[in-house]
Amino acid sequence: MGLVISIATAITFLIISLVVHELAHVLAVNYLGGKVEKVGIFPLGFAARFRKLESLRAWERYIIYGAGALANAILAAWTFSVSRLSYFGIAWLEELAFYNLVLCIFNLIPILPLDGGRILHQFLSNRIGILRASRIMVRFGLWFSILLIILGFLQVILYSYNITLLCAALYIRRQNKEIVPTLQMEFFQYLNAKTAREKRRLMPVRKIKIPQNSTLKYALEHLTIDHFTEFILDEKTHTLPESMLLNHVFNYGLHGRISDFLN
Repeated sequence: MGLVISIATAITFLIISLVVHELAHVLAVNYLGGKVEKVGIFPLGFAARFRKLESLRAWERYIIYGAGALANAILAAWTFSVSRLSYFGIAWLEELAFYNLVLCIFNLIPILPLDGGRILHQFLSNRIGILRASRIMVRFGLWFSILLIILGFLQVILYSYNITLLCAALYIRRQNKEIVPTLQMEFFQYLNAKTAREKRRLMPVRKIKIPQNSTLKYALEHLTIDHFTEFILDEKTHTLPESMLLNHVFNYGLHGRISDFLN
């Protein structure tokens, strides 16, 4: 009977922590101007899907991605403080604090599709380009999921067949493999949204020097989320704005080289 109560309590606290986490994301999205497309249930909890994040500023997206972990951290600090302020301590409050702290730390692991991975992906996207950042994140996530699977098997062996870490590892590995089409779609959504964002406020220009014989695909990999890119060709005698590159790619595809624009 005691084991059943313990399991039921753990599930209840986990659900509370997950609801608080996703609710924080939803509130942040609604407040900052994004759209909540769907809130679903998956084997490890809840997940919300958002739209129109590409039209937001970089710091607004950082807030949305970090809102869930921040909410869990605040709830963990509050419940633990209330327990410690009481004379005898309140065990169930400290247990709830523990679940929220674990969920906060886990979601900040910098791998996709976790919140920490989203934050790192955006950070890298504005420095090395969206496509290159996506490629790095997917590769890193696959290797990290293998490490988690190994640790999950050790947890099963050492801690009374506890499979929580193993389930999380398998879920992350599966999602990481399936996220490639999503990242590719987001790439074009971000690029299409730049024109609308520019009408509302000036977007900084990022200048990149590349050889004239570079392929169009190579140039496309340097495009970022929150900058307009201007390509400076050999010896600074020619420049190529991002808009011209995108018009060519959308009309004719990725075949050809930068030198084709100079002919």
